[in-house]
Amino acid sequence: MPEAVPVINRRGVLAGGAALAALGVVASACGEAPPKPPAVEELLGPLDQARRDSALASAAAGAVGSPPQIAAALAVVATQRAAHARALATEIARAAGKLTSGTSEAGSSSPSPTATEPPPPPPPVAEVIDSLRASAESASRLLATSSGYRAGLLASIAASCTASATVALVPGGPSI
Repeated sequence: MPEAVPVINRRGVLAGGAALAALGVVASACGEAPPKPPAVEELLGPLDQARRDSALASAAAGAVGSPPQIAAALAVVATQRAAHARALATEIARAAGKLTSGTSEAGSSSPSPTATEPPPPPPPVAEVIDSLRASAESASRLLATSSGYRAGLLASIAASCTASATVALVPGGPSI
């Protein structure tokens, strides 16, 4: 009885070549380095702005003669902006690979007034509003180039600053 000789046709060779090419692509994809984490330097500006806004709103809230509703709204803004600073500091630490269980918030290194210097006058509410608008614009610009959690964080900050500047601190008083 004659022995069967395997028949190799062009279709079989092409299918085998395609399978080998696909295997090569899959194998090389597994060996690629993970993508670089996004730069954290872009978040340092919003972090400084959040800290500055919090301090500004706190100082304005403590102004003598401020209407109680405005002082309460300024206190809320100061608390919100401090929370934004903490969230940004946590994101910076996470992206830099230095996240610990208790992220510390470094305060500003401004010199404390001495006993002979009078404290600076509290800022007007208009200055707080202008600072919040600038913070919202800055966060919105960064939002366009961000994704994932960072985009959500920046969107939340932009929305909060915009709402505070256009609703909570408007002349006529907030409804807090």
